Amino acid sequence: MHHYIVLLSDLSYQLGLIGIAEYEERREIAYWLSTNGNGKPDPRSGRHEEPERSRENDEIQENGGAQSQGGSGSANAPDEDPSDRWPRFLAFNKWMFTVGDRDCYPSVPHGHLHRKTNEWPKLNPYTGRVFADVHDEDVSRRLTKAEMKVLWNDEDFVEHCRKQVLWYSDFAPDYAFPRARFGKLRFPKW
Repeated sequence: MHHYIVLLSDLSYQLGLIGIAEYEERREIAYWLSTNGNGKPDPRSGRHEEPERSRENDEIQENGGAQSQGGSGSANAPDEDPSDRWPRFLAFNKWMFTVGDRDCYPSVPHGHLHRKTNEWPKLNPYTGRVFADVHDEDVSRRLTKAEMKVLWNDEDFVEHCRKQVLWYSDFAPDYAFPRARFGKLRFPKW
């Protein structure tokens, strides 16, 4: 049965019906099914859990980047991954945007809480909505209108978004950007 999952996943991705995140998850599940689990837990379980770490370590790594008046800034120094070569942008001292992020959910670009290795929650900068999981919005973390104005009036952030959109266009040329009819490099004005 796992062969059918792989085949359908490949077709769905090539036709643009699913994004890279859904594609990789389906491939992971298909592999798990093909090996009959081999004693490993279901890969779908535990996706909500974040690795335990101290808040102080997060703050130390977050403060490594330059800060602008709007509470956002760029950070290009590698944190725990020395092979990390992609430019990053730290918004509001907590949302990490990374050029080279292969994941397209919930948007391209999107921010990860504190560091790019945290799978959830994610910020959609176009709407200000924060997702704790796929289709599971965390309304308490949603950006305010004032925060959206600060974010989209930051020239460094807009330039970072351009770089990510251009990189993603090369990485996944068939990806249909939601606002593409206006031009994929046309960003909100607040």
